[in-house]
Parts: sequence; structure tokens; C-alpha cells
Amino acid sequence: MTGIISTLKRLIHIGEAELSVEQRINHWLKNAKRILTLVNANPALAAATLHIDNDLPKDTQQLLLLALFGKLCRFNDHYLQHVLASLLATFWLSSAKTPRDSIPEVIRFLRKHNLAIWQDTVKLQKAFQTGKYINFIADNRLNLAQRLSLLSGVFATNAKKNDYQTVFTHIACRLPAYHRHHIAPLIQLFEGSLPGSKVFANGVPGALVDVQQNHGYVFTLSKDDEDGKWLPLSAIQAPVLLSLPFEHFIALYTDTANARANQGGTPYLPSTFAIQHPPKALITIIDELQKQDVVIEQLCEKIEKVPTFNHFLMLTASQDNRLQLPVKSIKQAVLTYGIERVGDMLIQFALLERLTQNQFPLMGMCKQITLLACSFSSYFAQIVDSKFTPQSAALTMTFICTPLFTLPGFKVSKSLPVRLDNIVSINNAFKVKSDTPWLAIASELAGSWHQSSTWRAVIHQCGKASTEVPKSIQKEQAVLVLSFSLAKACLFNQDVYTLLQDINAKTLLRILSLEPNDVLSALESNGQLLFCPLPL
Repeated sequence: MTGIISTLKRLIHIGEAELSVEQRINHWLKNAKRILTLVNANPALAAATLHIDNDLPKDTQQLLLLALFGKLCRFNDHYLQHVLASLLATFWLSSAKTPRDSIPEVIRFLRKHNLAIWQDTVKLQKAFQTGKYINFIADNRLNLAQRLSLLSGVFATNAKKNDYQTVFTHIACRLPAYHRHHIAPLIQLFEGSLPGSKVFANGVPGALVDVQQNHGYVFTLSKDDEDGKWLPLSAIQAPVLLSLPFEHFIALYTDTANARANQGGTPYLPSTFAIQHPPKALITIIDELQKQDVVIEQLCEKIEKVPTFNHFLMLTASQDNRLQLPVKSIKQAVLTYGIERVGDMLIQFALLERLTQNQFPLMGMCKQITLLACSFSSYFAQIVDSKFTPQSAALTMTFICTPLFTLPGFKVSKSLPVRLDNIVSINNAFKVKSDTPWLAIASELAGSWHQSSTWRAVIHQCGKASTEVPKSIQKEQAVLVLSFSLAKACLFNQDVYTLLQDINAKTLLRILSLEPNDVLSALESNGQLLFCPLPL
């Protein structure tokens, strides 16, 4: 027990005075990583500081709560690590002990390396110096990361820990109405009992030690030689807000570690799924589709077992049939598209869900360019004689766009680093550091998602000039390169005319037997996607 409390007290370390600027930044990032790892593994420890009086440093409490709030709001881990590190930097800049002559060097470093996320948090210095976070939290100029930084500060410095629910209610009411949805994921944290609360479980007094989304682990005195067990949250009540002493809670949390770990259930923090591999349910569907004689009934049964796939196919098929008639069965939806196309649609749906499961500042723009490029490739696949179906073209384009969601450089920037000099290029479309070429990342992921060798070869060939591509996949390569370049031109250059005058673009049109008017028709057909999402 004393070991955990000692570790928590020493969790925050601003860094030695003799560190260089770059060493200091890296030190803060490592410290932030340590905090994030702790909260990922033990969200109950961070939640307990919200309502239990404790003698942890206020900075430590604020960082633990910020990590917890960020995870509940589905921040991407790499992005959240930089937000936490920027808060450490702001503590250092706001401290009276920090030499004033060393501050400008840190600020210059942040500007030079385009660390806009850090600069946003540093702008909150006035609030940190006064300690009156609540006076600034309702400002409508704040983004979500800034607001959560201030919100965590409010609860870290709250003198009356037991009124945390009332404080949250007052803050939520003060926020601009159009920003309140940002903190909606935190409601579950404030409306129920927290770890460390004194509760009644099925009428028996006890202590809540840990929480999952639907169950809580309650420690009670029992005749059955059983110190505690997981119970549905509906069986746990706290008529009066009472808490254990912090040291007692830590002791209980430590002693019950093995008993709690042996139980299944849905974790308290939102689940995150690996992008590198498709869902198991999808693999069984893909295996069924790859059989020579597919039994439609068996395929439909496997699709029906996954509610998200079921709903997606029924909705899409209802919108896509000519008469817009509602589709009432999975079998009808499968027959609407055909077996091969259904497989491509489900894989793209599952892939996009995983790519967009966590938030970062550029999520909206990355999703926008992906959807637009997919829509263009699907459109051209319909009017060009190629091996692509509209669905397979859109799926292959989705794999090409995956580095937008996986490269760390995109997680910590507030504007896409577009290279406008490479008009027709995928590998060099953006200025972002990566040891692996863009298309190599896309091709490897396509292989992990059981894509055919043909489509992986097409992705690989997108890095070459179309005239150097084998004739067997030349048209497919041209469709992808043209669609990606057109999406980039629409969203960033806003100059499709210059694209159509480029010699490489003209070569693509010639290979596909298309005219410039066909490209303009593609723009008209996808007009609903030609907008730029701006962060609030």
C-alpha cells in the first residue's frame, strides 16, 4: 500500500534544471507516457482522487484526472500523451521556481517544431497561475483538450471533494450549449458511485473497490470466506455520499488485485480495437465468402450474429435499391449487392470503424479526404472498364488512406501538412516523418486484412508512374491515383483545372479513356462531400 502511494506522490517530476530544451520535452513526454500507462491499467485510482480527500500533490491529481477524462472522451493515446506532456510543460512555465530566462527558449522550440497542441495548453498559463480554473472553463474559444485540462484542475484543487457531482453540474450548465456534447462522455463518471465509496450491495454494507461499465467489485464481510465479488451496478446503492480514507482504499485495491483480475466483463474505459487485424467475426465471414460454393443461408447467419454489420447492410441496401424500398432481411441485402460486393462493403465498414474509434484534432479532415477519395474511386470504377467493382475500388482506396489515421505525425498536428508541389503523388502527398513509405504501410495493412494479392499489388504500384505499371493492373492503378489526387486537389489546392493540365494527370485520363468533362461530372456527383470540416 505505501508503495503505491509513494509511487503516486513521485509520479510527477518536472526535470532537472540542467536539461536542454529537447531533453526537457522528451522528459515530459516520458512522464506523460508513465501517467497514461498507469491510468489505462488502473482507472479506479484516478477516479478515486475525484471524491476522496488525499495528500497527493495537486499537479499529480490534475494529470491523473486529465488522463481519465481524455480516455473517456476517446482521445487517441499518442494525442493524449502530448496533451499530458503539454500540461507538465505549463506547470513548469507557471512555476515561480522556473528561471525566467529559460522560458523563451522552450516557447521557440514549440513554435519551431509546430507543436500546436502544446501551445494551446501553454495559453492557459494565466488560469494556472491564479488557480481559479472555474473562471475560465466556460470560454467558448477553448477546444476540448483545453477544457479538460481546466476541468481536471477544478477537481484537483476542489476543497470539498464530496460535492464533486454538484460542481460538475454547475460547470456543465455554464458551458456554451453547442459545446456541452463534448463532455457528455464524462456523465457516466459523475452519475454513479466511484471506487472508494461506501455502498450497500444487495442491502449489505460494503466498499466499492473497482468499477466496470456494468459491474462493480464490492468488498463486504462475508460468512462464505469471500471478501468481495463483482455485482451488477443495479445492485449497488449509495444513499449517502461517503468515502473510505484514501489509504484504506489503496490497501483494499491492492489486496483484491488477484480476485478482481480473475473476473471478465466490460472494462470501465472505452474499449480500443487493434487496427492491424480484422475482427474475428469478420474473418469468419471472409472465410465463408472465399469458399467456391457459398451457401447464402450460412453466410447470412454469420452476418446476423454481428449487430453492427446487420444494421449497416440493411440500411445501405435500403438506400441503394432503385425504388428506395426498405430491405427487411440480410438475405435480401446480400442478393441486392452480390456475394463479392458484400464482403468488400463489410471489410471497409469494419476498417473505417477501427480507424476512427479514437479522437485527435485532424480526425475530421482525415476522414473527409478518405471518404471523398473512396467516392471518386467508386465513381470511376463504374464508368471505366476495369477489374474494379465500385465496392472493391472504395475498399482499396480506404487502405491507401490508412496512414492518415496511423502515422504519429498526424496525431499531434492541427493542420494537415500537405505538399502542394506533388500534384499527382501518393507517397509524397504529405510532409510527415515515417521510416516506412506511405504505400508500404497501406499494402502491409491490406495483407493483414486478408486482401487479395492483386489488390495489394495495385496498392504497391501506385508509387510508380502509370506508364511503368504492368498492363494487367494499369487501369486499376490509374483509378486509385487519379481519385486520390482529385480528392487532394478539391480539399486543399481547390484548383482542379491545374490538376487536369498536369502531364501525369493527362496520362491517367488517357489510360482510363476519360475526358476532362468526366472528371467534372465526378465532382458534380460528389458535391455533398466537397466541404472542409473545421474544428470547433
